[in-house]
Amino acid sequence: MLISSQNNTMAILVREAEGSPPFADERFCRRLCVGSSRYGLRIIVIPIPAQYTKGILHRAYTYHQKGWKAIRMPMIDLVMNRCLNPLSRNTRQQLEQYLPYTSSLRQRSWSTALPGKWEVHRALSKSNTLRGLLVPTTRVRATIPWEIWLARWPKGLFFKPASGTHGKGTFRLSKGKLPFLWIVEGRNRGNEHYVKSFHQATDVSSWLESHQAVQNMIVQPYLELSHHGRAFDIRALVQKNGQGRWMLTGCMIREGAEGSLTSNLHGGGNAYPADAYLTERYGKDKAASLLQQIKHAAALIPQTLESRFGRLAELGLDFGADVDGKLWLIEVNSKPGRTSFAESDDKRMHALTYTQPLAYARYLLQQHVLTDVSRPMKMPNSSSKAGLKRIPIPGSKGPVMPACHGAQGSFSG
Repeated sequence: MLISSQNNTMAILVREAEGSPPFADERFCRRLCVGSSRYGLRIIVIPIPAQYTKGILHRAYTYHQKGWKAIRMPMIDLVMNRCLNPLSRNTRQQLEQYLPYTSSLRQRSWSTALPGKWEVHRALSKSNTLRGLLVPTTRVRATIPWEIWLARWPKGLFFKPASGTHGKGTFRLSKGKLPFLWIVEGRNRGNEHYVKSFHQATDVSSWLESHQAVQNMIVQPYLELSHHGRAFDIRALVQKNGQGRWMLTGCMIREGAEGSLTSNLHGGGNAYPADAYLTERYGKDKAASLLQQIKHAAALIPQTLESRFGRLAELGLDFGADVDGKLWLIEVNSKPGRTSFAESDDKRMHALTYTQPLAYARYLLQQHVLTDVSRPMKMPNSSSKAGLKRIPIPGSKGPVMPACHGAQGSFSG
């Protein structure tokens, strides 16, 4: 049902790319375009170039009659930024020319973006409840005492870019076997697998310092998060619904390709429903316990981050479970992909991954709550169970918590 005779326009900012259409994230943009009229919205897509060019933002794209059509830039009511890199000052100024008078981009943003992994880790570590889920994390500085760290974490060290996705730029440093004393295995910026061997500690130090000079990094102990020799993690997607409330849309397993250090699907992995996969890995009781822990964490993480960084709309929460069944929070992403949910046998859950952003956009515009998106939000209260609510299973007889792959329910109300 349309909410007005004249649709509001929401612009999706995505990375410019070669091809037709000339932008990334095409499937996501197309799904939102197709479903937008039901929410009183008009979706346009604005490709953002890596290098700013004067006047480049005069053209946008919309999906019409099963194809993408280039249009002139219209006035914009709301902006969803899906670009992984920060917008340049010139790009922001260009966009603000198309916003309602006196509006800023920060006021008209659908969601803020989280900062780097280190800042997010520090924010979550302030929660007594969440602290036990966090992997020990250290920011890598100019001097890298990797030998001390490796003595503390003998299974290896896992280095990650402080800002990055898809497993690109990650690598593991571990002890090798003669004649090589140390081994580095990872993925480069092109997501290609590589292995390097070192005889001398000085060579390891030089190689690490060269990486740190190019991009800021964090280091964590390497955790054995695998099943049948394949790395896996649990992607939990939390989104705000049409009433502005957080809900757990669902969970999926992402399993990496054979020999891969990471479970990211861009490296050639596969996706599976969470409950069946975890039951096979750990047994029914342990799998149920893990999913319950994920639900509780998913209820607390969004509120904790909003209280520090400002209004958010959706989060991809990546959890890992080690050989003993200990749950770890690996990463939080404020611009999550949803490729893994396409493999779900729960079609309603898959549909929600695309319709919830539209429902929340309509809520923002209807409720006139477009304030500075980066302003910290107050948590409901400081209780460790703040915002928790049992999620009923459709058709069930009691308030049982559902299997995570099909969880749809509000956390707060």
